[in-house]
Amino acid sequence: MAFELDDLLPLIIGANDSGLTLGAMKAKFVGKAANKDRAAALQDKLASLVRAGAIKGPFKHGVAQHYFATGRGPSIETAAAVVVSLVSRSGVKLLSKPGLEKKVTGLNKRFFADAIKHAVASQAIVELSCGSSKYYLHREVAADYFGFEAVSPGQPALPPTPITSAASLTLEGVLPAYRRLKAEQGGFSAVKIFDLMQALDGSKEDLHRLLLAEAKAGRVSIHPTTSVELPAEVIDAGIRLPGHAEPFVTVVVKTET
Repeated sequence: MAFELDDLLPLIIGANDSGLTLGAMKAKFVGKAANKDRAAALQDKLASLVRAGAIKGPFKHGVAQHYFATGRGPSIETAAAVVVSLVSRSGVKLLSKPGLEKKVTGLNKRFFADAIKHAVASQAIVELSCGSSKYYLHREVAADYFGFEAVSPGQPALPPTPITSAASLTLEGVLPAYRRLKAEQGGFSAVKIFDLMQALDGSKEDLHRLLLAEAKAGRVSIHPTTSVELPAEVIDAGIRLPGHAEPFVTVVVKTET
């Protein structure tokens, strides 16, 4: 049965999320013989379907050009699903942004930047910052190991309130910086002690004393690293306690959850 241009749209729709390559369509319509008129007609038909919104493409991957029916094929949502799956399979091992990008392959790769934003905004994954570096954990892993809890979307970040002296280092004085950091990481409650120390511009020893006293009073909880791979400066800023092999690197203020 000869392949005609009227068959093109049903064929692309029938390909679902796999789509069709230009090469495959040329093989069906143009055939082995180099027929310039039929090749041009095919290109015109594809362009017409794209303009009409019936199909989308071409998506280039290597030397191939892919076409998909509208609503099918790669998108920010499909790429975000891949990102969430990769982060989930990583478990408690943090994935860096460059490391994660390398794992997103194929046609989804072009949507990576927007997919990360979508996955973080939907709170499917948690973005952790250390300096200019970004790391990712799955939402459920973050909740299980660090007590992260989501807050209402759009909670405004509070301006930093630096601590200038050890005498003023109280839980009430720390709260503005804690709230700002919590808001910056999407509302999740467990803030890294390293980030808090940097925000307060105070000494590690004074902050450790305060957090230990507040933990004993039951107003905050501190959490160890478990098996998460964290940067050396985050580990160094953690609280080390006798009988615990791993340092405590995050803090949750219980009244703020």
